[in-house]
Amino acid sequence: MSEKQQAAAAILRAQAELEQALSELEKIPALDPGAVAFSAHALNNYLTVTACTVELLLLSLADHPDRQIRKWLEGLGHVSELMRHTVSQLMNSSARKDAKLRFLKHDLVPLVRRACSYYQRTADRKNILIICESASGIPPVWTDPVAVGAVLDNLLSNAVKYSFPGKKISVQLRGELKSVVCSVRDEGPGLSQEDQAKLFQRGIQLSSVPSGGESSCGYGLAVAKELIDKLGGDLWCESTLGAGSSFSFRLPSYQEQQHTNMTDVQERALHPFQDSSGTKR
Repeated sequence: MSEKQQAAAAILRAQAELEQALSELEKIPALDPGAVAFSAHALNNYLTVTACTVELLLLSLADHPDRQIRKWLEGLGHVSELMRHTVSQLMNSSARKDAKLRFLKHDLVPLVRRACSYYQRTADRKNILIICESASGIPPVWTDPVAVGAVLDNLLSNAVKYSFPGKKISVQLRGELKSVVCSVRDEGPGLSQEDQAKLFQRGIQLSSVPSGGESSCGYGLAVAKELIDKLGGDLWCESTLGAGSSFSFRLPSYQEQQHTNMTDVQERALHPFQDSSGTKR
């Protein structure tokens, strides 16, 4: 095995370990605060090393003939950024601190496309196609892009989990009056009215199950809902039993006058682990 092949294999192993760690972190709120703090600091150190390694590999393998290498590295960087965001919330939560949103003018289109590209590799295992479409002239939004990335990660992860093999996932972006809407629609089993009434409640297990036997802890949608609320937006679900589900979120578009209120807005606190309504399937 060549040096570059060994590097590619190491990247895949690291990516799998990070995905597993992300899944396990969703269960941490029930742990002792001291254990959470210790684990969070250890993970933060590990992720710092990982992020630096990814940056170096992107530079050293920039001319590699296999373009998939760069996609793998970018995917690993994406997961690392989401993990660092989650770990930051854990450290603040264990220290009884409020994390701050970092609002800025951001183009949602490339963020959504990168997330879709990353999850396409996971969807390939179930022969699922992710189709990403955006209307023309999508305005920038006023948001925290890392928090939005965490929301997209949850919605796409769920869509892949609950979609049947051979189906497709549709991701659409459209502009509305003073807002931008992103919708993620799957072709899974759909949700009953009873299950829809339980959505966004922490720790609630719904009747539908992942089509490939994947794990589900019941917290992801809750955290996603809390994040979107703190970003000044909305998150909702439209579903018909037996006909799939569509999860959509709306974010305020960027307005020039928001610059004058930047300091006040950035003081809004994030509480992704507080005891309040919210759930993941």
